[in-house]
Amino acid sequence: MREWVLASYPTAVIRRFFELELLDRSFGLAAQAFVALLPLVIVIVAVVAGSNGSFVANEINSRFGLDGAAQEAVRALFNAGSATFALSWSAVLLTVYSAFSLSRRLSRTYGAIFGLPSLSNAQLWRGVAWVGLEICILALSSGLRTVVREHGWALSVVAVAGLLIIWFIFDALGVKLLVPSIRRELLIPTAVLGGISRLAVVAWASLYMPRTLQQQAEQFGPIGVTFSLFTLILVTVVSMLIAPLLVAVWDKRRSSVEAERQPEPF
Repeated sequence: MREWVLASYPTAVIRRFFELELLDRSFGLAAQAFVALLPLVIVIVAVVAGSNGSFVANEINSRFGLDGAAQEAVRALFNAGSATFALSWSAVLLTVYSAFSLSRRLSRTYGAIFGLPSLSNAQLWRGVAWVGLEICILALSSGLRTVVREHGWALSVVAVAGLLIIWFIFDALGVKLLVPSIRRELLIPTAVLGGISRLAVVAWASLYMPRTLQQQAEQFGPIGVTFSLFTLILVTVVSMLIAPLLVAVWDKRRSSVEAERQPEPF
């Protein structure tokens, strides 16, 4: 029984997870995403919509149904008065570069999982495209979640189906951008599992985040909101790495079995 457990697929996944130090990598990716993608979203909103961080604050409050201390803490964290809110080109460039650096780090992590090369210097444009892709999927997902919350069940089912399709397409494009040499038989199941993991994170966040945001905001104020949002980003990053890890371990085990079945040459 012990030998069967040690040789099983779940054990292989867990072993590979720690061999690649994916937990440490996840913390690094989550930290960089927190200081890169979130400010980048605020900058884009400021440029496109002519709004400051209040738009992001309102979206978070609406998404998790926050009120009272939590609502005020979120607003205090993201809002900036019109007199003090200004865009600095140096800050914009630093934020964009940090987001681009995040894409390269994620590319190296995906490459380590699949045993494939990450982006070369000639492929750096793929990192920029990946950043834009993530911004797009964030905007589209937010819009479809609004439909789910505000309309009837029939339209909500269509919205959820549309969300899963968007996640599948964008996950496939995202992985292909960051790991150009990945094979199709690995790309498709990675995208499918990626969409399922995103849905699981959304379900988890809808149950966990409102309560923890309320508690953390009441205890620590805006800094408590930061703790909770970082936890959400960390769980999201882990889910993004688990999907390719499951596929990569499965492919390696299948290749090993097929190699064992090959007849030995005379």
